[in-house]
Amino acid sequence: MNVAELKERLLNLVDVFEEKEPLLTELDRAIGDGDHGVNMLRGFKSLPEQLDDNSMAALFKSTGMALMSNIGGASGPLYGFSFVKMSQVVKDELDNDNLKEVLKTFSEAVAQRGKVELNEKTMYDVIERASEAVSNGDTLAFEDLQSYADLTENIEATKGRAAYFKEASKGHVDPGAQSSVYILNALIGVD
Repeated sequence: MNVAELKERLLNLVDVFEEKEPLLTELDRAIGDGDHGVNMLRGFKSLPEQLDDNSMAALFKSTGMALMSNIGGASGPLYGFSFVKMSQVVKDELDNDNLKEVLKTFSEAVAQRGKVELNEKTMYDVIERASEAVSNGDTLAFEDLQSYADLTENIEATKGRAAYFKEASKGHVDPGAQSSVYILNALIGVD
């Protein structure tokens, strides 16, 4: 995937988050403060004016800066920081080998910034599993990414606002895990 292709995929996320905003809001109302959908939409709506497509690294970095500035809550710093970190390893042609490195960096950035591990009902549950799968040579479809988010439904949250709900957080997919499905889908290039 080249810069122009990825830029188009990132800009298409505006439509995705417009469509999925009610779902993300509903998920976040159940175990959070109900603003994840609105925040994600606001962040991605800011991209058209802020993207720098002079190189793949510039595209990732400008995406990260836009998300950090425009997404509220924990998601802005997590996604924004991750895109900035990914900008340091991405090559101008995102091939399978580079994708492995980019996803590994995405996962490590979220783990580092969010101080999270697997099975704590966060976006990391999806990002780390996607990174592992791609590293193992698996080709991921949207359904695979969604299955990783669905795994968070039966986990009791131990991080973030959802942790306040303790046992009651079970039975709900984590909103950050769900939004990461759409972002990973754009990065991996599956539909």
